Amino acid sequence: MSATSLVQTSGKKKALVNKAKTSEEISKNLIEGLNLPIVYSPSSPEKADLKYLTGWIKKNHKEIQRDLLIYGAILFRGFNIGSSENFEKVALALDRNLSEAYLGTSPRDKKTKFVHTASELPSAYPIMQHAEMSFLNKPPKKLFFYAKLAPSKNGETPITDLRTVLREMPSHISEKVEKEGIRYIRHYDGPGASRYNLWKTKPWSEMFKTEDKKEAEKEIKKQSFTHEWLPGNKLRLINSQVGVRKHPIANSKAWHNHSQTFHIDSPRLEYKYILKRQKTLRGLAVYLILNLLTWIKKLFSKSEDLDVHATYGDGSEISNKDIKTIISIFWKNIQIFSWKKDDILYIDNYSVSHGRLPFVGPREIQVAWTE
Repeated sequence: MSATSLVQTSGKKKALVNKAKTSEEISKNLIEGLNLPIVYSPSSPEKADLKYLTGWIKKNHKEIQRDLLIYGAILFRGFNIGSSENFEKVALALDRNLSEAYLGTSPRDKKTKFVHTASELPSAYPIMQHAEMSFLNKPPKKLFFYAKLAPSKNGETPITDLRTVLREMPSHISEKVEKEGIRYIRHYDGPGASRYNLWKTKPWSEMFKTEDKKEAEKEIKKQSFTHEWLPGNKLRLINSQVGVRKHPIANSKAWHNHSQTFHIDSPRLEYKYILKRQKTLRGLAVYLILNLLTWIKKLFSKSEDLDVHATYGDGSEISNKDIKTIISIFWKNIQIFSWKKDDILYIDNYSVSHGRLPFVGPREIQVAWTE
């Protein structure tokens, strides 16, 4: 049976786990009530050792890659990781092609050569489901998340099967996205500005790792972005990108864009679902504020001037009805599990999306990615 046929239904995924022979070293299970990720756990305390894990990964590389191809996400749980450096060792054992380059929008702090904090956005702000850097010509193929400090409550990193999202997307949306792609508009403040602007996130100098405009323009050209330097040392980037991608190995198609992340209405629509789940006074306050700020921005700003925004590739607006539909399909299929300390989540970025739910209190999730 091909990998493409295996991913068609959650029932087949569950059957595969039930039929799979649990090895003496590592057991495989699904979290109750969820279709993914598949969970790898040590069968005994001595098998939780870091050195044992990295050795097992190298010996069983084909099996791991097969599972990743089928499920799109693997959770390594119950292993003794303990540090960013050890997380990097596990990520390198899984894939040697780790990358330091990051052209995403979230502010991040570097921890090791290949490891960064997942996002330094304020804890109350939602991070909508997305495939990492899908607005680039060549997004990362794989992602790794590490729970260095698991939150005591909330703060989950939900994941969604993007192949399922595409299959369930109404044809009038999916066909237009596949034909036209998605157009992105992003504005960045200059060096020295706050990295926590509600919509713009970090300054352009942090994204391009330089305060020299000429150096930044080299990367801008490389990525085929259209750019404009604005008063106040600000930068506007515009680019169009495919909205549906074919997996480089499985040839399966997946919804692969940032429409539900960059669209002006997305944060307030996302928070409606979050509020139903978390039911907090802070959540209600954030929901009301986001609705007010979105209304003000739409009233006084043109599409081209919004901090971040997404349209269809032909420049036509993604209607409020369409973006509601897109977000509702993600939440229909979203898979949410609580972090445990030392968890490592391994994601096929061409098949599975990720995001972040709001939280209160300490939390440190770290990330690495491949080329």
